[in-house]
Amino acid sequence: MEAAIVSASTGVMRSLLAKLTNLLGGEYKLLKWLRREMEFLESELRSMSIFLERLEDTQKLHPQMKDWRDRVRELAYDIEDCIDDFILQLDSKVGFGQKLLASRRIGHMIRELKARVMEESERQRRYMLDGLASGPSVRVKVDPRLSALYVDEDRLVGIDAPRDEIIERLLDKRRSASAKQAMTISIVGCGGLGKTTLANQIYCKIKGKFECAAFVSVFQNPNTKKVLTNILSQVATTAAVEDDEQAIINKLREYLSDKRYVVIVDDIWDMQIWKFIECALVKNCRGSRIITATRIHDIAKLCCSSHGDYIYEMKPLGVIDSKILFDKRIFDPEERRPPQLTEVSEEILKKCGGLPLAIISISSLLASKPKSKDQWDRVKVSLSSTLERTPDIETMEWVLSLSYSDLPNHLKTCLLYLSIFPEGYEINRERLVSRWIAEGFIYRKHGQNPYEVGDSYFNELVNRSLIQPANIKPDGQTNACRVDDTVHDFIVSMSVEENFVTLFGGSKLVPRSHGKVRRLSIQNGGIQENIITSTHLVTSQVRSLTLFAVEMPSLLGFGMLRVLDLEDCYALEDHHLTNLERLVQLRYLSIRTSPISELPKQIGQLQYLETLDLRATGVQELPSTIGRLKSLVRLFVDYHVKLPKEISNMHALEELTSFSALMYSPDFLKELGQLTNMRVLRVICDCDGFKGDAGSCLENLASSLCNLGTSNLHSLFVDINGYGEDNFSLDTWQPVPSRLRRFSIDRWCPINKIPNWVGSLINLEELVLYVNKIWQEDFELLGHMPALSSLTIYSNTALQGRIIISGFHSTKFFKFYCNPAGLTFDAGSLLKLECLDVIMNVFNTKSSNGSFDFGIQYLTNLRNVYIQLDCNGSTGGELEAAKASIKSSVNKLPGQPKLNLSTSNENMLVHEEAN
Repeated sequence: MEAAIVSASTGVMRSLLAKLTNLLGGEYKLLKWLRREMEFLESELRSMSIFLERLEDTQKLHPQMKDWRDRVRELAYDIEDCIDDFILQLDSKVGFGQKLLASRRIGHMIRELKARVMEESERQRRYMLDGLASGPSVRVKVDPRLSALYVDEDRLVGIDAPRDEIIERLLDKRRSASAKQAMTISIVGCGGLGKTTLANQIYCKIKGKFECAAFVSVFQNPNTKKVLTNILSQVATTAAVEDDEQAIINKLREYLSDKRYVVIVDDIWDMQIWKFIECALVKNCRGSRIITATRIHDIAKLCCSSHGDYIYEMKPLGVIDSKILFDKRIFDPEERRPPQLTEVSEEILKKCGGLPLAIISISSLLASKPKSKDQWDRVKVSLSSTLERTPDIETMEWVLSLSYSDLPNHLKTCLLYLSIFPEGYEINRERLVSRWIAEGFIYRKHGQNPYEVGDSYFNELVNRSLIQPANIKPDGQTNACRVDDTVHDFIVSMSVEENFVTLFGGSKLVPRSHGKVRRLSIQNGGIQENIITSTHLVTSQVRSLTLFAVEMPSLLGFGMLRVLDLEDCYALEDHHLTNLERLVQLRYLSIRTSPISELPKQIGQLQYLETLDLRATGVQELPSTIGRLKSLVRLFVDYHVKLPKEISNMHALEELTSFSALMYSPDFLKELGQLTNMRVLRVICDCDGFKGDAGSCLENLASSLCNLGTSNLHSLFVDINGYGEDNFSLDTWQPVPSRLRRFSIDRWCPINKIPNWVGSLINLEELVLYVNKIWQEDFELLGHMPALSSLTIYSNTALQGRIIISGFHSTKFFKFYCNPAGLTFDAGSLLKLECLDVIMNVFNTKSSNGSFDFGIQYLTNLRNVYIQLDCNGSTGGELEAAKASIKSSVNKLPGQPKLNLSTSNENMLVHEEAN
């Protein structure tokens, strides 16, 4: 684990070097002697950073190397604090004399820090630490996953259902047309779920049904030639030691070209490796089958890129199977679990989260202990603090460390940051990415702003199964995440050891008893100020303070804060924000879901503040000094909060969520169009009961939205209430907001029709509209949009008869709610569709010959189907025929999607006799 936590050191070093490069880049005028000192620091620190990155590959650090790493990390933190202080002075509006004095004061600090840098460089040379980093490696641990290939079947629990489901898909004789086509199934899931065990059980059951078979494990950093040779030796019993990769691939292709084979490729970590292996597995028409297993979703998608392939997402064990596996490892077959151990067992199993590896590791540990409640309680407590070191627990940590060590350095730092949040906590995506930015973990890439880069980091952690998606929208978008308890224990242990995070109040670990605190997370229960002082913690250089529903300490001792997160602190009062203006380095401030009713006017002094979240608070109006926040990028408020007119001066603003347009003058709404950096905007047009000139206000608003839409605005959400098309006509929008990627007109008040310019939005990915009446030509317009991946249409009425859906070649989510509408899907349309959610009128969908052909059988990529059949005007026989047609079509689809079929307006059925 020691090598893994080096990333916390490299994380702060990368942030520091970026700031030094910026400081020396010419934007700031530095005194010559001060520039020389800064250049020396940058040079030395860059060398240290390279050396720290080398330590990433060292399995176990020598104690001297570990001590040196810790010293360099704390030195980097101190230098970064000094640089931030210096930049603050340079950016301030004080006179030249004051800036000169500040430069001298900072210069003195720089000299002290330079002496420390030189001392650590000399220490590295004096003790020949280079040799310790590159010297003899520790004994290589035997890969515990190998044992999964030889486990007795009667010891397995919860494997039968997934094994049988996958085998049924592999050998499904109902799909005779595609039975001879080669097929790939990829098993994907986090480490410890039992993917290797499942793959091996499938292999043992089906290999006899094929002419030849092979099972290979790839692992991290594989030898490609060795993997290919292994496959060849199993399918052809032929050695190819002297051949190169291309020759082996050619031999495999030649041998497998006319064979019905099954090959299992387990534990794939790298896309390029799979591409090499895939070249050798010729896709013949003999009914061959390929099974892959991976922790990474993108690799699973790459493996299953052909028609008929299938991704199987492996799930944790359920409660019952978890108990069975747990008890089977501890108790004899005839022995029952004592009642006094029931409660503690359930608590331990909850921590395991259904991960077979975790259950096996912990139950093996308990099997060696006396079966007493006191002993088991001690184990339960020790699990979080990693005090109990047994081979089984170390094996579990080792498997988790494989996923961690495969991450690039920037993602390691971002993952460790999640240790700030309590176990089982749902972490909002927006909140997390904004905090990463405030901490300096995110760097602007060409063509992307920091938030977009951070968003991609979040997606990659989900992709690698290290965080679990939560609060998932119907169209598949993930708004939050959770961390499995075993992964959480793992990253908390690393973060605390590395002084990356200090925890108070949780059950995880005992906080450090002394030293500087860099990030402080206070959980579960109140806190008194003497707790901090009594533990001798130095908080003057705390970078982030996060409270979870606990009592607020004074802000006076936290002068270097970048992040102050007080979300869900229900005991907050206005006076707790006293001295807020002293947090001059603050980048992120959230008091979301708290009773705070007023912001201090001094908030305008926080010139580096980038994110301000005031949602679900008692705040009714923002002070005019908000307009001084020239660095504010994201402002989250409830729509009823009154914004000051000075907001039009905040040109850095990229996200405003949300505001009520008719609370402001037409001039205010017109000036909104000057905020050309705006990327995300949510606006409410509550016209109901409005006494003023709504027409002028909405006209100016529309003009501003169009201007923003040709600049940087890519996400626009508009809620209209009380007025319709006459007051908020989309037809008049000029210029067309061509940069939009997400556009929503919500359901409070429908627009009359979809304007033609919507079809010209070539970048639009998500569209939500509420329309009075929908026409065939509307779907023809939308069906040609090249980037549209998610479409939601609500409509009051539609034309009589069937609407034919064609095109939509990029659409993955399609939702259409309109009671009288009949629908049918053309062949070749919606080929990427994963989720279909529609209301279909049975009578209007019926073809001229009385049959029902919805065209669902053409939607070959479907995973989830939600269909509500509107019975109005149809007979009972027609309803049953429609249901049968839908079920038959869905059953023919290769992915065997989940079908949720319901009915409405059954009281409107027409009796057969009436016809």
